Amino acid sequence: MWFLIKGSFWFSLVLIALPFLDTGSREALETAPPLEVGQSVAAAVEAFEDIKQICVRKPDICETGSETFAALGTRAKEGARIAYQFLDSKFANDETDLVTGSLPQTN
Repeated sequence: MWFLIKGSFWFSLVLIALPFLDTGSREALETAPPLEVGQSVAAAVEAFEDIKQICVRKPDICETGSETFAALGTRAKEGARIAYQFLDSKFANDETDLVTGSLPQTN
């Protein structure tokens, strides 16, 4: 679960930083609401503290969340297995040619 949270955090930072690199985004950023970093950080800290206490207040939410993440993890594992099998079937012949030292034949 922490991996998903960390990944979402870093992905969000990348998305926030990309408009600063694009010169065409300046007009859109000028009309955007102002960003006050201090208040935003304080709000994020308070929200994080509240999220940490949710399992104490409502344990059924944490139980349902755990079951949901377990189900999503199982689906992700199955998806990775399918992707591996697909890639293995597509590239297995090229690998065997590399191991034997012969080049793949093109028609």
